[in-house]
Amino acid sequence: MQETPLDDLDLQIIHALQLEPRVAWTALAPILGTDAVTLSRRWERISGAGTAWLSAVRGSGEMAAAALVEFSCEPGRVLDVAHEAAQLPEIYSIDVTAGGRDLIATVVSRTDGALADLLLGRLGRVPGVRSVRTDIVTDVVRLGSDWTVQALTPAQQDRIPAPRPPRAGAAKSVTADLAGALRRALEPNARLPFRELGEQVGVSAQRASDAVALLRRSGRLVLRTDVAAPFSSWPIAAWYFLQVPSAELGAARRELATMPAVQYAAMASGASNMIVAAGARRKDEVVRTEMEFARRIPGVRVQDRSMVLRVHKHLGRLLEPSGRASGAVVPLP
Repeated sequence: MQETPLDDLDLQIIHALQLEPRVAWTALAPILGTDAVTLSRRWERISGAGTAWLSAVRGSGEMAAAALVEFSCEPGRVLDVAHEAAQLPEIYSIDVTAGGRDLIATVVSRTDGALADLLLGRLGRVPGVRSVRTDIVTDVVRLGSDWTVQALTPAQQDRIPAPRPPRAGAAKSVTADLAGALRRALEPNARLPFRELGEQVGVSAQRASDAVALLRRSGRLVLRTDVAAPFSSWPIAAWYFLQVPSAELGAARRELATMPAVQYAAMASGASNMIVAAGARRKDEVVRTEMEFARRIPGVRVQDRSMVLRVHKHLGRLLEPSGRASGAVVPLP
């Protein structure tokens, strides 16, 4: 494992922010046994180094179509293709992988037609692409925002305050224009104070607070905290392409949603009807994860797997070769 610049308290802060990205430092301090000033300074150091970051993205219900796209590239052109493909806003994330594909990209669009236009047109014209294989996502079993670094005890997790709900007298809906403006304003800093957020989008602080609360509760807005994998306690990641018997799909959904290593899981339309991304603390755990699939899911076959060499783009953010956020963002559609 690569030496980590994150100590136990750093990882606890990240875990807490994964549970509630806008938790107040004053509320978190007694849970972690320190003071609010220390927590604020720690997070400023962590986020300033690009080791962990906050994102504001549309909820899965806001985006009607998604696919996982595998790229095979011409020799020596893998990073060139990753750079060009990363400029497309519909490509949320890109992993550089070893195995049967060079890149795995998560592609999201508002409509099936728009997704088809992208898959049939622009992707194939990226210079250096030898071939493209697409699996349409039919259902998401687990999102990356559901996964944590698992640094807090269960008792500490139970004490993390839940997001504040909208006031009883608040507006019951949020227009698409306001929702988009709030998301764009929160994209670079999901902890932006509501007073500043309201000023940016032209509403009162109270209206901004209520609107964000309503959007989060309805699933239209997701705030999440991510960490550069090489510097976390889970530095290794791999993609698994599973074939699950139809009669066991329900059991597979339940099991994958509870496996600590699983970071993302989706049902798909291709030869592999379940595609999973999972983290590992050591390389030998990559194989142990396959054994865990077999133990938990009757009849499952791991048809293929690819280890992640590098994350090039994550939810619109371009990452450095070290895995840290570079500061460059391709705005999401």
